[in-house]
Amino acid sequence: MKFNGDFSSDGAKVLIAETIRLYVGHGRRLSFKDVAEATDIKEGTVRSYVAEDGPLMPLDVFMRVFTVLPPEAFARVARQMGFAAALVETADDGTVRKAITQAAQFVATGTEILEDGVITPSERAVLRRTAGEFIPMLQRIATCEGGTPH
Repeated sequence: MKFNGDFSSDGAKVLIAETIRLYVGHGRRLSFKDVAEATDIKEGTVRSYVAEDGPLMPLDVFMRVFTVLPPEAFARVARQMGFAAALVETADDGTVRKAITQAAQFVATGTEILEDGVITPSERAVLRRTAGEFIPMLQRIATCEGGTPH
């Protein structure tokens, strides 16, 4: 599939805002506060990207925000821009087992980091990286239909 060359910055702003609104806000999967905390972006800044006259979201912010959203959110944006974005398929029990293992690794790392009671910037980066490795797996479990990942 080729890139949709007619897709404008204004079109991207609208598409990104609409997609965020599908998953973020009152009564949705995530609150703006959840997204802000998960991305280290101020809540007001996150909200500004869904405002009618909001700014164009920089690519680095887009990646941080859309990493927190379900994989379907990124797939929606990519599809509208003319790209195919296949979701990663994994075995049912393998998904859950891997997520539990990764979560345990995150807890072990966090416990070790918290021993001295202070989280340094480099330790925060380690936690962010470790969490980032298993968040997609958790999203896969949380967004599956029928109670089991597919």
